[in-house]
Amino acid sequence: MKNLFVILFLMIIGINVFSQEKDKKYYLNGYLSQMNQMIIDSIDGNWVNDGLIHNRLMFNYYGIKNLTFDLEVRNRVFYGETVKYTPNYGDYVGADRGFVDLSFNLVEEPSFVINTAIDRLYFQYEIGKFKATIGRQRINWGATFVWNPNDLFNNYSFFDFDYAEKPGADAVYLQYFRNFASSLELAAKINADTALTVAMKYGFNALGYDFQVIGGMLDDNDVVAGVGWSGYISQLTFRGEGSYIHPIDNFVDTSGILLAAVGLDYMFPNSLTIMGEFLYNSAAQGLNISNIYQIQSAPMNVKNLSFSKYSVVLQVSYPINPLINVSLAAMYMDANNMMFFSPNIGFSISQNVDFSFVAQVFTGEITNPITQKQQHLVMSLLFARLKYSF
Repeated sequence: MKNLFVILFLMIIGINVFSQEKDKKYYLNGYLSQMNQMIIDSIDGNWVNDGLIHNRLMFNYYGIKNLTFDLEVRNRVFYGETVKYTPNYGDYVGADRGFVDLSFNLVEEPSFVINTAIDRLYFQYEIGKFKATIGRQRINWGATFVWNPNDLFNNYSFFDFDYAEKPGADAVYLQYFRNFASSLELAAKINADTALTVAMKYGFNALGYDFQVIGGMLDDNDVVAGVGWSGYISQLTFRGEGSYIHPIDNFVDTSGILLAAVGLDYMFPNSLTIMGEFLYNSAAQGLNISNIYQIQSAPMNVKNLSFSKYSVVLQVSYPINPLINVSLAAMYMDANNMMFFSPNIGFSISQNVDFSFVAQVFTGEITNPITQKQQHLVMSLLFARLKYSF
């Protein structure tokens, strides 16, 4: 418990120090949030209560010509019934998928776990039309919002709304910008299993659309070829991306995987926004879970973007006024007839303080890992989060 108070004290000191910009050569900011979570499987069943204190510190240094240094750290305190009754919960939250293990459980007790993880740690050198980035970073090759078949380096989960920054990868990333609409990019990463992913992307503009073509190798095992685009159909934004993945060792057979996502979004004059997206995953398998966190977790690689062959999502958001925003997301996955609903309301209490309430409801047929029989799942997760940004 003494260590818990030390960590919380350091968070508060960080807020006071990091929010004071004393030198234009560096930039310091972050946030501190408190989120309560309740898991409900039925009104008369067991209700599981959990809490999460989440502090993020972001440091950028610009003191050397053409060179930038970025360091970003997540400090999280997990507590509640899930921690108490889940065996090896510390191993779950402390796992790091990068080549260098930068996730540390500072304290592991029966009722709480304190974890510090570095998800950005890189140097970036930029001169003229060339940019090189080395270290743990986010390489964003996605064109769509929910599922990204072109994201070979750092997948994320649509359900993990509390991780807005999304994960990074231990990589080398080279970019050459030929002009404002054309670029050539090369990236290579190594994961925790020392498997190499390397790919090249060529981006260009044609017929009023931004296109990208990618090709490379995924985790030492597969060759990948992909394409993505973003443009307009009248007033609608039309986005899409797809990748074909084939095992290197069985290159002449038909064991390849095709993933394709297409989406449309539109903003009305009153700022009401509607977004729809569809995913096809030829290799998806049926859902076989033992807990809800397996649904929420980020996929291990691009081949595991979904457990369903066909998935579709519709999301509507609307700012009621400058201080209140509401949204609703609904998703259908054909495997196990899974449905997902998520209403969200956010309040801006002050310039730096926000409160949000998020509900996530999952329904469908799943295989009980103990009895191996199909059973109907209705799982509701309720989140209340207070967030201070500095």
